[in-house]
Amino acid sequence: MKIFLVIPVYEDPRSLETLLDNVTTDENRGYLNGIVVVTGSENKEIEWVVGKFSNNGFEITLLHNPNRYTPHALNIGIKYALAQGADLIQMLGAHSVVSDGYFRDLHRIAETEKDVGIISPSYDFFPPQNLIEQAIMLFHLSRLGRNWGRIYHIDKPVPGFGAGGCSIRREVFEKIGLYDLKFIRNQDNELYHRAVKAGFKGYSYPEIVYIYRPRGSINQLKKQNFNFGKYFALSPFSHSLKQAGPFLFYTFMLLLLLVTGTLSYFEAYKPAIVTIGIFMATLGIYLGAVMFETFRKFLSYGKAALFLPAIFIMIHFYYAMGSFSGFLFGFPKGESSNK
Repeated sequence: MKIFLVIPVYEDPRSLETLLDNVTTDENRGYLNGIVVVTGSENKEIEWVVGKFSNNGFEITLLHNPNRYTPHALNIGIKYALAQGADLIQMLGAHSVVSDGYFRDLHRIAETEKDVGIISPSYDFFPPQNLIEQAIMLFHLSRLGRNWGRIYHIDKPVPGFGAGGCSIRREVFEKIGLYDLKFIRNQDNELYHRAVKAGFKGYSYPEIVYIYRPRGSINQLKKQNFNFGKYFALSPFSHSLKQAGPFLFYTFMLLLLLVTGTLSYFEAYKPAIVTIGIFMATLGIYLGAVMFETFRKFLSYGKAALFLPAIFIMIHFYYAMGSFSGFLFGFPKGESSNK
């Protein structure tokens, strides 16, 4: 079983250094057969970081990604790893670390769970440095956010996969191809959708842990989720119903307002009262769900949860606006090949 690690990186040599220091340990020696760093930057410090770890018994290769986008970087790294005979390829963003002995434990899981095509870790987070960072972490865990609570501190394998931190067997790529380069964002969802359609299973395991550093500010989170929403529009059916939620909610609310306005214009006031009533009821249910989820998180995590109502409403709005942008204005012209 040959395991390779692919790390896409752009302009953050310090995070890359932290990750390489984290994985090039004695516990992983003999289980991690190659590391492929793919950079979209000309930053010489990235080359220095890779060189720093190249003489400690781990084979590390630095490749360049002229397109700079993440799916391009992943495909460059995956192609290289497959050419080197990789049986299992782990993807990790540079803004992460993993549990001690991660690749030793991943090797054991891969050898025993041979019917699982996509192996994902349990999720954890870097310790938040302030209340805003903790609130952003809670957004990621929440069912009204990214819903990572389903793979957070799990105690048994659970179906599904973790975006950004999964490992994929060679036969999955051989059957369905690589990442679709049209997806500058959400490429994990699209590939997993194809894998499931092809009959592969994905599970997350508690023995291996992916420790993630989320966006550190609300503005960064807004931009990230606008793009998530935008690329949802590129292939809605490769996403879950939950991921469609913000777009469907705002579409429904806008349609209710449009119908109400039209009915009022033609003086059909009774049906207009019904539609505006549905609008208010839907809004009330949404706000009630936001407050209920905030209360749940407050009981568990304290005052950082008090930021959640504003975060939920803001991020749902930006995600939906991203979806409208994608549906109405399209996407940057890119490659569609996943070969």
